[in-house]
Amino acid sequence: MKLSVATNFDNAFLQRIAAYPVEEIYGKLPRDFVGGGRASYSTGTADKTELESHVACAHSLGIKFSYVLNAVCLGNREWSRRGHQEIRKILDYLSEIKVDSITVSIPYLAELVKKRYPHFSVKVGIFANIDSPTRARFWEDLGANMLVLESFSINRNFPVLKAIRDAVSCDLQLIANFSCLPKCPLQIYHMVGISHGSNTVDREPFMDYCVFKCSSLSMKDPSLLIKSQWIRPEDLSRYEALGYSHFKLLERNAPTEVLLNRVKAYAERISPDNLLELIQPFGFKKEIRKEFGWFWNVFLAKPTLIFPLYKLLKLRGLLYPLRGNPITLDSRKIPADFLDEIAVRPCSVAHDCVGCDYCRSISDDAYRADPKYKQECLKLYQKVFDRLC
Repeated sequence: MKLSVATNFDNAFLQRIAAYPVEEIYGKLPRDFVGGGRASYSTGTADKTELESHVACAHSLGIKFSYVLNAVCLGNREWSRRGHQEIRKILDYLSEIKVDSITVSIPYLAELVKKRYPHFSVKVGIFANIDSPTRARFWEDLGANMLVLESFSINRNFPVLKAIRDAVSCDLQLIANFSCLPKCPLQIYHMVGISHGSNTVDREPFMDYCVFKCSSLSMKDPSLLIKSQWIRPEDLSRYEALGYSHFKLLERNAPTEVLLNRVKAYAERISPDNLLELIQPFGFKKEIRKEFGWFWNVFLAKPTLIFPLYKLLKLRGLLYPLRGNPITLDSRKIPADFLDEIAVRPCSVAHDCVGCDYCRSISDDAYRADPKYKQECLKLYQKVFDRLC
């Protein structure tokens, strides 16, 4: 097992994960010309000095660093003279500080890196939607060294995973700990939005409608959390038997203790009692580093939205510390043969959950939410959506 772990730029965190099978960490500056897979409002305040120190610290511990340039849209700026120069400037800088690999999701960027910066390993991110042997071969033919598969849709489709593994010789990686909607219908819109919400050119306030919609739907229907295609630490061996040994862990804005516990869980192959501690991208107990001025920009754009939005963010632990444990997902109540059962259910065979209540029966047993908390959250979600529209 080789882990690729999100980093929050805490050098002490690196010291603490060095004893585990962590091959690389990944991250980026909150904003750069290209942008990436997380909006800047939630990815902290690291600057170039911190980045350089972090890369050097990782290397001193035998850990590689992958810089994330995985935006899916550059607004056609890549075809302008200035745009090309800005992209080259970033890559020149990352070369100087000895970053090991570049994660991309745009084919042109992959070709540019392979041609102009052959010393970089090229990693293709999940935003490239690699979910078939055909797509995997395309990226391998471009020279990609590692492909992050479209885990949101195929982590539990074992015939497809085997077919992709048999189709290419490059390294393959699966994201293990996410709670995205199964076959997420918001995915394309979300990818494009956060690509623009993390560059230095598009400065309009980014509103993460998709996160609000996703988290509200999962609160209304907790079976969606079971249907989400995370991988339990206990189930890694099933994927290793198919030839997968590289696993990616989220989340870049998580506090150090959360990240450390996630690494520990997968390294030791034991889930925490509350599975949400492993898979949820928010609800942390400590303050996270946020982009300065984001909330003020939202206020200027949507002043009537601010009060319900702020209350929702605080209540759900989105950007702010979560109080108590109002929601839990008991990992001990997820059957040991969960994946065996999923493998013969409609979601894996016909890619449709209609007529199957297996995940709902598990969520009924494993999911617990404080009724008053849930009611208040759902009211706030509705107010936010009403005022956004």
